[in-house]
Amino acid sequence: MLLYRYISKQILIWIVISTAALIGIVWLSQTLRLIELLVNKGADFTDFVLLSILTIPLWLIVILPTAALIATMLVLNKLQQDREITALSSIGMSNLVIIRGPLAVGLAMTIFLYVNSALILPLTFSGYKSMMSNLRTAAPIVVLQQGVFTDITDGLTVFIKEKKGRYQFNNIFVSDRRNPEKTVEVVADSGYLDLVNPTPQLVFFRGTRSELTDGDTKAAMLNFKRYALDLTSDFKPGVARALDYNEMGIQTLLMGRNKNPKYIREMWAEGHFRLASPLLGLAMVIIGAAAILSRQYVRASSWRMLALGGFTAIVIQIALIITRSLTIEYPGLYLGQYAVAVFPILAGLWTLRQPSRIYKVAGS
Repeated sequence: MLLYRYISKQILIWIVISTAALIGIVWLSQTLRLIELLVNKGADFTDFVLLSILTIPLWLIVILPTAALIATMLVLNKLQQDREITALSSIGMSNLVIIRGPLAVGLAMTIFLYVNSALILPLTFSGYKSMMSNLRTAAPIVVLQQGVFTDITDGLTVFIKEKKGRYQFNNIFVSDRRNPEKTVEVVADSGYLDLVNPTPQLVFFRGTRSELTDGDTKAAMLNFKRYALDLTSDFKPGVARALDYNEMGIQTLLMGRNKNPKYIREMWAEGHFRLASPLLGLAMVIIGAAAILSRQYVRASSWRMLALGGFTAIVIQIALIITRSLTIEYPGLYLGQYAVAVFPILAGLWTLRQPSRIYKVAGS
């Protein structure tokens, strides 16, 4: 029991380290794209950090299985180099007994990846897409200058006398001519920009709203304590931002309710990918264990086995992505995604059941 806990603990530690390192690499690759928000869209550093965090669940689909492979191979290779695996084998422990700890970690990771795919990813990616959309829509307001009339979008002009912060203003005037059938003007003592809602809004306090409809000679006036103006075209009801597949739940993807047959096939393929990919959490642990434990003592060839395990993992990841693409064209191939994820598990367990091959150390 102590052995299983020790190996599991070491693997978990290295999974955390490897995941952090891989997330850092991916984050750096995405930095230039997100930096555009800081420079051109007026977003601040907290927006940049939040956007980075919201994309992590998407990255984890690939990063966590890879981190599990790295951690498993590093820990077992260290035990192998210290001849602890040889000692355990000499007292009658089989490879399958030795890797009970890693298998438990792999199963736990697979469960987490299922939770991530089914619940966490749709929620966080929806927040990411909404925030990106809101920042792009609200960007002209964020960079508003005091005392200048600014066209936010076609037909929407804003004037502020004083900025109290990035999102807070005093003495505001807005002319909304986006609806060709009416003109709305708002004058308010203060207000702020709300980016939390699904669509960005300007929220006003203590002011007057006037509305002049075509054909009328007198505007309708309304005094208010609080009033919210949607920065999108609110006179077009029912128009919503198109959802990304990563924002959809697995059930929604598999149901495929869309008029376009191509989108239905894409949703079908993505839904099965989200069901098959978590199995890689367990598959990578087994691949890593099989690569190391298939040889009893490998000081001369350990790096060769590490490279072989890493290459195999890359091939599996690529094969799963290719199979998903093929499923779009041939929906009946969806079972291929599960085959790609399950076959390494079965092959790895079969390899671990075989007696370890003993190799003499070079120079000994």
